[in-house]
Amino acid sequence: MIWHIFFQPFIEYGFMRRALVVCLALSVSTTALGVFLLLRRMSLMGDALSHAVLPGVAVGYLLSGMSLLAMSIGGVFCWGAGGAVAGRGGRRGKGPGAQIPPIAP
Repeated sequence: MIWHIFFQPFIEYGFMRRALVVCLALSVSTTALGVFLLLRRMSLMGDALSHAVLPGVAVGYLLSGMSLLAMSIGGVFCWGAGGAVAGRGGRRGKGPGAQIPPIAP
């Protein structure tokens, strides 16, 4: 019973195996950044960065499909544009561009 509910879909369906691999890769790759930001007392910066990049990734996907290069360029463009817009008006250091933590303490 438990086997059929939890493990059988990963054996039968290829998309379930690929989804499992992607989830594992995502969790392993973002762990270091999360721990780094948490130790520097900047735990909400990951959310701010993801929300700054998401519109560009969506536009890149709409224009060229599952192209990693297009989605990356779109994400970096929106991140930079958000930082440029936030930089106007006297609020220095409050935009998405200011939210990348420095490596040195």
